[in-house]
Amino acid sequence: MKWGDRVLKVQAINSFIQGVIWCCASLLAAPAHADTEAMLNLLKILQDRGTISQDEFEALRNTALEDEKKPAAEQEQPKKGVAKNTQDSVKVRADYKGLTVESADGNFKFNVGGRIQADANFFDEDQTPLGSGAEIRRGRLRTQGTMWRIWDYKFQVDFAEGETEINDAYIKFNGLKPVSFTLGHQKVPITLQSMTSSNWQVFQERALIDGLVDNPDIGRRRLGLNVGTHGNHWTVNSGFFGEGTDDAGKSNENWGTAGRVTFAPIAEATRVVHLGGAAYYRNFEHDPKLAFSSRLEAHVAGTRLVNTGVISEADNLLLLGGELSTVWGPFHAQGEYLRAEVGRKNGLPEPNFDGWYLQAGYFLTGESRRYEVDKGRYGRVIPKGIVGQGGWGAWEIAFRYSTLDLTDKGILGGVENNFTAGLNWWATPSILFRANYIRAGADPNSEATRLGGMDESVNIFTLRGQIVF
Repeated sequence: MKWGDRVLKVQAINSFIQGVIWCCASLLAAPAHADTEAMLNLLKILQDRGTISQDEFEALRNTALEDEKKPAAEQEQPKKGVAKNTQDSVKVRADYKGLTVESADGNFKFNVGGRIQADANFFDEDQTPLGSGAEIRRGRLRTQGTMWRIWDYKFQVDFAEGETEINDAYIKFNGLKPVSFTLGHQKVPITLQSMTSSNWQVFQERALIDGLVDNPDIGRRRLGLNVGTHGNHWTVNSGFFGEGTDDAGKSNENWGTAGRVTFAPIAEATRVVHLGGAAYYRNFEHDPKLAFSSRLEAHVAGTRLVNTGVISEADNLLLLGGELSTVWGPFHAQGEYLRAEVGRKNGLPEPNFDGWYLQAGYFLTGESRRYEVDKGRYGRVIPKGIVGQGGWGAWEIAFRYSTLDLTDKGILGGVENNFTAGLNWWATPSILFRANYIRAGADPNSEATRLGGMDESVNIFTLRGQIVF
């Protein structure tokens, strides 16, 4: 190699090294990507070898030392900026309604929560063994929210009784307010006590007539499409429904249609008058196993003292119901009548079953039962004073009489009449403790029950601890 070429090569190498050094020095301004001490050692080696001059070494060293003092202050500003941007784009809230995450523009919302209801039932038996005991009545987790402002969704699963059961699984379109369209597994619009959540019932269990609704062949919830609308004092809901989630996918499914109308001429915070009516028709062309029964308004006992057994040749069913309820300050009352008309094939007698209940309650601490006029149902109780924040919670006493007649046209299901007295302590908007006493009288007159037709009277004491989050 010629001498001139060697000189040019050395100069090129020196220029490359110096370029790398200056790049490294610039990186010192970003302390997250550089080690100042290591860089100073490298600069010293290069100076000792004559690669850089004393002046260049001093300049680079001073730059490195100055930058070393800046990282904490310089990095804090980006963090604050990120935090501010995050705060502006997402709102996070944790309260008695669960954990909610919402976008700043309100287009998206996500909420997660659930409920735990722990029950104990004690039976003073007459003839039939009932079995006192305890259970997790409901143990549910749910997620619900909004997407693009007009699409709502809800998914809720119950893990009680050692099984996993889908309760709610639907999407809801709200783009044509006040009209909404709900598609999926949802409640069928029938009866006030069925439409009101189990969280906010006055008593531990719904009244006897719920046995005409919540059974495998009819069902409180079904897969279907519901169309609803509402005004300041009224609601209208109507839908078409197939089977439940357990029966979905059969080659042929039974189907039904239901509608409910409510009117509240008075709908104020502490004064309510509610009127309602509903109808529910179901067709049983495929694999009919229609039967009616009811628990003793206490869930632990699986035995049902009134029971029609399977009604042979059932072809269709029509449920007709009427509702009346009021709130007047701390006083509230509610009553419903429900009738089931069974159609049968081959000219067999067509029985009609019915029942009703009347209940009243009073808040000793002055609260009022909260009515949701846009849904035609009752909602969460909000105590005036919360336990843990200097208050005593909301204390409520309540009484109910209910009856169910399952005997007609040769179907000997029996008759049951129950009286219930209840005490509720709503400690917070999420926590409830309650006690119920039930005097149940049954006239089974049917071999379909374990009583074999003998009358029976039962005293029942129930307890519940509940948290909703």
